[in-house]
Order: sequence, then structure tokens, then C-alpha cells
Amino acid sequence: MKKKAFTLIELIAVLVILAILALIVTPLVMSIIRKARISADKRSVDAYGRSIELAIASYLLDNGRFPTSVDQLTIEYSGNQVVCSQTQLNSDSSVYLAGCTVAGRSTGDYEYGKYEAPTYISYTAGTPINYNGVDYYVIKNSGVNEEEVQLLKKDPLTVAQVNQYGAGHVNMYVTRNTSVSYYQQAYDINYNGTVGGMAYYSSANCNDLGDSSGCTTDYAQSEVKYVVDAWKTAQAPNATNARLITLDDLRDNLGIELTQSNVTSLQITVTEDTPTWVMGENYYYWTMTTNTDKTADVWIVGTRSGASVPSNVVQVYGQAVRPVITLKKSALQS
Repeated sequence: MKKKAFTLIELIAVLVILAILALIVTPLVMSIIRKARISADKRSVDAYGRSIELAIASYLLDNGRFPTSVDQLTIEYSGNQVVCSQTQLNSDSSVYLAGCTVAGRSTGDYEYGKYEAPTYISYTAGTPINYNGVDYYVIKNSGVNEEEVQLLKKDPLTVAQVNQYGAGHVNMYVTRNTSVSYYQQAYDINYNGTVGGMAYYSSANCNDLGDSSGCTTDYAQSEVKYVVDAWKTAQAPNATNARLITLDDLRDNLGIELTQSNVTSLQITVTEDTPTWVMGENYYYWTMTTNTDKTADVWIVGTRSGASVPSNVVQVYGQAVRPVITLKKSALQS
């Protein structure tokens, strides 16, 4: 009996055909697998989005108010890990998700829900606000499209608070005796013409004995900034910024006319139209803005006219720090 078998040429031809089929079929199979995975990942995003919406409804029932962030929600979702770069809670209790990954895999430009331009509470300059137990006034009108609000502390820091928040830093306590604060020293050294105008206190060398080497008109390098920053950490931790008020705040945001007649070389005085809450009844307080066409580099705001040193200067300059904070409106609503 004769046995039949494939010849070498036939075997080679079969292998070539199989290789061609593999080259054609493999990309198709991989594409099907990839599309199936992308589709599954999108379903995971959808499931995650629905879980958030259920959590929003539960939060509303339990708290009687709308949540301000996803962090406040208890989300019951057991699928693959979903992380989204943009998560927006909409006013109709829906959620918008974009820039999502599923188990580390990108879903491209896939979005869940509908994007809703966020709206915020509108605040008017002069509105009293209490945040974290501290009273403030809004110093800049804010519309519904602005996420942040700017607030001026109602009362300046006391001498005790300045010493508290300046503790451990250079010369934040009374330096020469118990009756004269460093504010007075900084005032004297510049008022006598050595520097001209005022300066923020910087070191023990800035005093009324004629040595101005320790004086500074740079807020960023001043002891005052250290106090304001330390106060922010303790009293306004959610603020995105803390500083002193500026001439721009007074002129542009509050509409106070600052002219040659009512801005002296040392002190900002005011007109009858100036809001009373902007001015201190028994104190001056510092700005952080320089004005190069004047002899003074640091300005003070107060109710008195003229540039003479008041009789209660220790009390006045012991209360010269009145912080301004920038705060996200969500911090006031939570």
C-alpha cells in the first residue's frame, strides 16, 4: 500500500496561508477586544456617575441641603476604580464627569452627564460675613460666575494677638520697654525723615534712635507678613490667600477717591462717602501697597485727618494689622 503525505512545498504553502490569516485576523481580534474594554470602561463610568447621583439624593434627605463637594458623599460603588479629573455636582442633583480613568486606563474624551456652568452666591461690598467664628466685611463685589470672595477682617489684631502669632520670630514682641510697640518704632524712624514715610518693622535696628537699616517697605520681607500668614494658618485655614488691604482695594473695589488732597504722605483720609466699616474708629491700619509718587512707601488707613502722630499712638499702632483673606465661596456654604 502506498502512503500519501504532504510535500515540503505544500507544507510551506499552508504555513504561509496561516501567517497571512494571522496578520489579517489578529488586528481585528485585538480591535474587538479593545473596543469591548473601552465600552466596559464607559459603562463603569456610567455606573459610578449613577452612584454619585444616588449619594446626592441620600445626602439631601439626610441633611436638607445640597452637598458642595463629592467628599461629603458616601458613594456605594463596587466596580473597577474610577478616577475623574473633573467632577461637577449640578443644581438638578445630577453629576458631570470628565477626564476619567478606569483601573488606570484612560476613557479619552468620554463624559458622563451634562456640563452645567457653575453659579455661586453673589456678594456685595460691605456685606458682613462670619467665617470660622471671625467677623469680616466683603471688600469686592462678586458675581455668580466668581468662585471666590475677598473679605476684610472687621477688627484689627490686638497687640497680644500680634505677639502670639509672631512668637518665635524676630522682634515681634515689645523691644525697648513695655509701653512702646514695634509699630511706634517703625513709624518714628521713618517719620523723622531718615527713610521718609513709614516702613514695616523688620528688625531691632529699625527704631527711633536713628538706625534705619532694619526697616523695610517690602511687605513680602516684613515681620507683618509673618504675623498675617501665621494668623491665617490658625484662624482662616481654608483661605487661599491672606494679606493686607491695598490702595487698589480702596480705590477700585470700594470706590474711594484717593487724590492728592486726601492721601497725605503718611495717611489715607476719607470723604463723607467712604463706608464707615472701612475706617477704624480708634486705630489706623496698614496697607501693603507702595505709591512711588509719594514720599511714603507704606500707607495707613484711619479716620483722622492730617499726618500728625496721635496721642494714643501705642494703642493705634498696636492695632495696625487688619488682614484680608480670599476664600472660596463653598467654604461659606458648607
